[in-house]
Amino acid sequence: MSVKLLFSDYFEIDENVLDKHGALNICIDADLPLFIDPFLLFASEKTEYVELHDKIVNHLIGLKELAAQDQNTDLKLFQFQEIKQNWLGLCKWGNSGRGLGPKFARDLIKAFNGFYSNFGSETVSSTSHIEKLTLVGAGIGRDFISDFTTNLMLEYLLGYTQEFALKYLRDDQRKLFSVRCKFNKELMTWTPKSFVLPYFYMEDGDYIVLTPLDILTKDDAFICHSDLSNQFRRITNALENASLRSSINDYFQRRLPPSPKQKEIDWAINATIQEYPEILDYYIRYKENTKNQAAKISTEKVQKLKKELITTLSEFCETVAANSKFFTIKPTSYEAALQRAKYLKEVIENNDGYRIFYKNDKAIATEDTIQRIFRLTWFATPFDVNSEVNNGRGPADYKISYGQRDSTIVEFKLASSSSLKQNLLNQTEIYKKASKSITDIKVILCYTPSEISKVNRVLASIKQTDAENIIIIDASRKISASKVFG
Repeated sequence: MSVKLLFSDYFEIDENVLDKHGALNICIDADLPLFIDPFLLFASEKTEYVELHDKIVNHLIGLKELAAQDQNTDLKLFQFQEIKQNWLGLCKWGNSGRGLGPKFARDLIKAFNGFYSNFGSETVSSTSHIEKLTLVGAGIGRDFISDFTTNLMLEYLLGYTQEFALKYLRDDQRKLFSVRCKFNKELMTWTPKSFVLPYFYMEDGDYIVLTPLDILTKDDAFICHSDLSNQFRRITNALENASLRSSINDYFQRRLPPSPKQKEIDWAINATIQEYPEILDYYIRYKENTKNQAAKISTEKVQKLKKELITTLSEFCETVAANSKFFTIKPTSYEAALQRAKYLKEVIENNDGYRIFYKNDKAIATEDTIQRIFRLTWFATPFDVNSEVNNGRGPADYKISYGQRDSTIVEFKLASSSSLKQNLLNQTEIYKKASKSITDIKVILCYTPSEISKVNRVLASIKQTDAENIIIIDASRKISASKVFG
């Protein structure tokens, strides 16, 4: 059976064609943890990108004006669905996210009538940046940047994808779709426009959206809260207004206890920004002055993800396809999950599967990588497989279920984790109670013999040696048989 995990596999084209177009070779089975950073549009030398940044900012300024005129304005204008067809985001199973709903709309209206009332009228930075709204106190997070930016860019992205489809795909691989992507200011509504797009070959198959690599990033945007905290002292100490600089630094220092912990420093920073909100504009100006770094940092993040996740998933998928017998398995959720965990162990330890966890002789797998690989063993399953299930006590890696009475929690850990023992003792039990799951499985990935020894010591100390539901995977580099017997 051939499993077509990537866009290039599904449409039977060379990956170099996507590289030539400048597009990301997306996974069409689950979201990749990437998003569009609007600062990359601002910092670009491409005119169309800069114009898109202006369009995004101006739309947000228009919403601010509506919010200022009437706090009871139509919430729907402030809500934005997730554009799931680009296959980008944090969903490990499929591509359906939550988008920006009523709560976001209310938070945004409140922010525009409160702390962020000056948005769009800044004088310190060269222009406004939507990331400003995520920096402090408004309850507006990174999802806003991703969903808002993609919605306002959708018409451009659809045109970009159509150009690729018409140039490189066969007639039977593309189809005409009408998509609501253009905002009509007079009607105050999103209107449809038609595009020829790649699509899944099935009845009512959905269209697919490609995204340029040079506007993508991972983890944090170039302008973000964590970076603001790191740069806070640099920004305040560099203020040209001596009186303002002295007032800010004095206010900040008076809110710090002796020998402050990081949590206390963060609190003092936020309190100071609430008192002196202009700090945000000086921080943004600093980021504008270092905009040449943005593309370099994001490129490194994306290339690292391509090597350590996309390539790894693709290689492992080929192994699964060649060896999998799971299409005939109909056991309980526990038995199904345990067989797949054991299969994962077999492939990695005895079928050279360990190789995919190394790039340039360096171990690269994270807990996220092994979670996504485990997900690939559930093709065509009758079981309900949910990742990052959160039932009130934090997210579990996977919950496998068949009906309401048959469910199993699966957790993945690296042996190098300093909290391994504590997690083995407590974490899964908490998730089981929250999810009302009957059974649990723990999978531990080891890179070295010393890590395997560490895990065995931990299991002995908690009386779990040889426990059926704890799978230890040896991903250490193996010596070839020819060297052993040669």
